[in-house]
Amino acid sequence: MAGAAHPKIQVVLDQDYATALEMLVANANTSIDALSFSFAIGSAAGRPSRESSSHAIAKQFAELKATNPSVRMRFFFEGLRETADRNRMTGEFLENAGIEVRFGSTHAKGFCFDERYVFFGSTNLTNQSLLKNREANLLIDDRDVAKGFMRYFDHQWNGGEHGGIQLPKPWLADGAFELVLIDLCDRAQRSLDFSIYFFNHRDIERAIVRAHGRGVRVRGLVHQHKSFAYPYVARSRATVERMRRAGLHDLHFGIPTIFSHSKYIVADEKEIMLGTGNWLLEDVNTHPQLYIHIEDASVSKALLEHLASQIQKAMGAEM
Repeated sequence: MAGAAHPKIQVVLDQDYATALEMLVANANTSIDALSFSFAIGSAAGRPSRESSSHAIAKQFAELKATNPSVRMRFFFEGLRETADRNRMTGEFLENAGIEVRFGSTHAKGFCFDERYVFFGSTNLTNQSLLKNREANLLIDDRDVAKGFMRYFDHQWNGGEHGGIQLPKPWLADGAFELVLIDLCDRAQRSLDFSIYFFNHRDIERAIVRAHGRGVRVRGLVHQHKSFAYPYVARSRATVERMRRAGLHDLHFGIPTIFSHSKYIVADEKEIMLGTGNWLLEDVNTHPQLYIHIEDASVSKALLEHLASQIQKAMGAEM
């Protein structure tokens, strides 16, 4: 089971992310530690864009370091996959400002401020993610939760490999989210509601179908897009079609022109798993991830309202 409720949690959705991050940076006193899959201050062709939202955020980090050099800032970037070149441009900008930078393998994304505030979820620091995507993040004021995040950050910072660390509750490192997610589905009694970017994992699929078979109401939103990562989109569509044939009809695809990038599931309107991993075997077995597993009725309500709104918009776009 998940741990106790966490009253000091705010849900930060979609385009509210940038404002929340700017406030956190402005109020940082001692440290900022960041995991970043994609932080792009320039174009894919390698040209910097000083007008972008992500460049404005990078500039804020640099300005904070200039005005308050005692604040230690560390950024751990994905340095191997498709985002690596753009991350290196950002990393060079930050290093020139006196900020510590390292590269490795990560799909996690999130911040810890002053070893107290954790800002974590699906949003990347790109113009697409900041200005257009449907995203879901949590802002948590809890020093114990921050300790768990920092254990994972330090593991990655010091060269730790995928699957090389087990975190205290409520955190799940790397592929540990797989079995916990399946267990959550198997324990659900009344409802399962989810939003996921890519979905092609047969064991998770079967667990959701099993829940439906014993009378659990299932509702889901799955990303689709016609111009990016189409093989993953095709695999996700195949998953949804199989589930529909099994009788799950309250499953929906996102608007094709907008990335439905959030990754969360809510069981029985109270138990939540939210993180960075897609429901793919490669995101379980290969790509470093981070999930949080909590019980919180108010957080659940906010996520369910977000999901309902996105489904309504997606259904409207189909008409």
